[in-house]
Amino acid sequence: MSATINIRLFSSYFGGAPVVQVPGRLFPITVIYQPIPPEEAAGAGGKQERLDPRPYLRVLQAIDHKYPPEERGDLLVFLSGVAEIGAVLEAAQTYATHTQRWVVLPLHSTLSIAEQDKVFDLPPPGVRKCILSTNIAETSVTIDGVRFVLDSGKVKEMSYDPQAKLQRLQEFWISRASAEQRKGRAGRTGPGVCYRLYAESDYDAFAPYPVPEIQRVALDALVLQMKSMCLGDPRSFPFLEPPPPSSLETAMRYLREQGALDDAEDLTPIGSLLAQLPVDVVVGKMLVLGVLFGLAEPVLTAAALLSVQSPFLRPAHANPDCATARRPLESPHGDPLTLLNTFNQWVQVKSERSSNSRKWCRRRGLEEHRLYEAANLRRQFQDLLRDHGLVKVASARASDSYTRQSRHRERRELHRLWRRHEQTEGRRRKALKLQDGEAASSSEDEGAGAPGDGDRARSVDIQDVKFKLRHNVDELQAVSGSALSPQQLALLKLVLCRGLYPQLAVPDSFNSCRKDSDQIFHTRSKQGVVLHPTSVFATSPELLLPKEERGKSQESKEGLSSRHQLLAFVSLLETNKPYLVNCVRVPALQALLLFSRCLDTSADCTRLVADAWLELHVPDSEAALRLLSAALQHRAAWERLLNQQLEGRAGVPEPGPDAREVTALTRGLLEFMQSEVQYSLHRLSGLEKQSLYVGPQTVAAAPGLPGLFQGAEMTPDEVKGGYRVTDYLTYNCLTSDTDLYSECLRSFWTCPHCDLHMPFTPLERVSHERSCRPAEEPPPEEPAESLSKTSALQRLYHCDACQRDFMFTSTEILRHRKQHQ
Repeated sequence: MSATINIRLFSSYFGGAPVVQVPGRLFPITVIYQPIPPEEAAGAGGKQERLDPRPYLRVLQAIDHKYPPEERGDLLVFLSGVAEIGAVLEAAQTYATHTQRWVVLPLHSTLSIAEQDKVFDLPPPGVRKCILSTNIAETSVTIDGVRFVLDSGKVKEMSYDPQAKLQRLQEFWISRASAEQRKGRAGRTGPGVCYRLYAESDYDAFAPYPVPEIQRVALDALVLQMKSMCLGDPRSFPFLEPPPPSSLETAMRYLREQGALDDAEDLTPIGSLLAQLPVDVVVGKMLVLGVLFGLAEPVLTAAALLSVQSPFLRPAHANPDCATARRPLESPHGDPLTLLNTFNQWVQVKSERSSNSRKWCRRRGLEEHRLYEAANLRRQFQDLLRDHGLVKVASARASDSYTRQSRHRERRELHRLWRRHEQTEGRRRKALKLQDGEAASSSEDEGAGAPGDGDRARSVDIQDVKFKLRHNVDELQAVSGSALSPQQLALLKLVLCRGLYPQLAVPDSFNSCRKDSDQIFHTRSKQGVVLHPTSVFATSPELLLPKEERGKSQESKEGLSSRHQLLAFVSLLETNKPYLVNCVRVPALQALLLFSRCLDTSADCTRLVADAWLELHVPDSEAALRLLSAALQHRAAWERLLNQQLEGRAGVPEPGPDAREVTALTRGLLEFMQSEVQYSLHRLSGLEKQSLYVGPQTVAAAPGLPGLFQGAEMTPDEVKGGYRVTDYLTYNCLTSDTDLYSECLRSFWTCPHCDLHMPFTPLERVSHERSCRPAEEPPPEEPAESLSKTSALQRLYHCDACQRDFMFTSTEILRHRKQHQ
């Protein structure tokens, strides 16, 4: 059933299925096309940064002029987004204050539930409602009393860029099906009028139907579900409207990176579990990993909060009082921890003085309904983990008869309040009133809590009643009331980072000399992203700078520090700018050693490259080897314990990993995260990536590093060069700075003695000619100045095969060895 369905497409897909059409009653609607003049469409100064409200005000004036106020009929305006609603709202409220004939109400998803519900209330006699809405009022909401519709013809939709791995909120022209749906809102209760701010020729050029969601969003969850349902290869599935092949390939690659699919593209144990959790893949991984380290409760809360819309209604800095009240909730570690603090404090407020929880939320700029959603989702996650044997069922606490009777009486009273609300308050429409040109409900069921208002003070918070009926408040209070220790906090950050990896952002090297609002970050696939305004780091960017670099005017590429930071982020969203959403900061060196999918090293392991885009240089070779060895051990233990947990979760009574092994891993990870090692962090440029590896023709000799790789079988890497140690670590495959410099000077040359024709650098040419010169021609003595120049790139090399000494570069040594193979 659908009002805008493509009938022919669906019928033909199901083999010519018959169609049953049941048209609804629709009164005649007059369509008036009023294209926006070019000078008003361009806005002030020829810029389109802010919508010009004049075309919308002219429609209000036309309605006032043509229709007497005694004739009922409200106006529904369709705009593309929140910014556009704000521009028209400001001008329309000024006009309404002057005429006293309009109540102007916004309607979009980021408003509180109380503000959204006002659109259903009744205006005073002789006053019309002007509802400024996004496309939420197109199909999701039906508002009685609408007689006039004003259609901007625009909509903002979320699209997915598989190359940059970001969600992009863009403005588009609507389809003809959407235009007809919007027009139909004016003819529900009587004859109506639809004003269209575009030409009829524009309408004819619209696409017949909207772009299906499957063709513009990320497909990770879809592919995972298809794999769990054994539907075969998603690439060959007969979709009704196939998604772009690039989106499918990106989803498959992403699921392999996350460990949900193996190399054969079959579900792994963790992938099978993630397919049954109604959450994003990264959030599902957090849940599973949190259970392993005994952090199920905080991870359940964090995962639920990251799966719903943010409860923060606006940036804190927009309201000084709100910023002051919100500051105790902010965590210097990042946004997920701030959300966790907010939820825990909210639960404490509700359990201690529940009647003030709404006021507590309003003072901090929070939408309480989002916290209710998170609480419901948290319980759902908890039940799913219990069903899969990952979390034990909590045993009921022993209580005396008086306590049980008190709880029974409380629940009985809650049910009574619920029934009374459904019978009375639930269906009563309220009356709006004009106050200085703004709308306010005269009976505010959401309980504004203004002092002196007896009716509001006696009103029942039905959301609080539902909350207490659905949840064990005492259990939630006990869980949220226990503060995390520093060790638990460090582990929680590790779990969050492991779940979010490889979604990392590195600060720009010049952030230390930029303003707070101009901080720039780079991800692997997107450069020049900024922090979302609601992020705790947007107002405190100094938290991301190493202490040694705070106050410096510039950070050099070689700058050493033990406190370089990376941001692990939940999503990348582009509106007018690309934003990092919900970030947590983690130490760069430790995070990359523990979680990178691809780790490459130099011969002495002082230079490491993670996932071919972040370079780490640790001058202390002994410290570098020690950290790399510890990381290998921790990663192996982590994977082993995780697999034990997943493989034994069904059918076996509490098989789980050994508690002693988990304790040992926890202790080792905490010590690893506290390591103090000086190193530099550098984002590789495109040119550096091209010359990153030595290549297969220059496989290095087997390393003489006893105990580092713990007897692992090392095989030559046929692509990078060097040796493959594990599925993620390649040893001694990185080119040196000398090699990079030499490559720039390399050109073809023919040796006059042996006729060898191949590319040489000038120094390699001199070295080869010296070694290739016949014995009867002693090489001319080179001046000391020339020798000093070559000694920087060459070293003495004795060949055991030909029993001769040479001055070779590292590349020339490898080539010479190949001549004896």
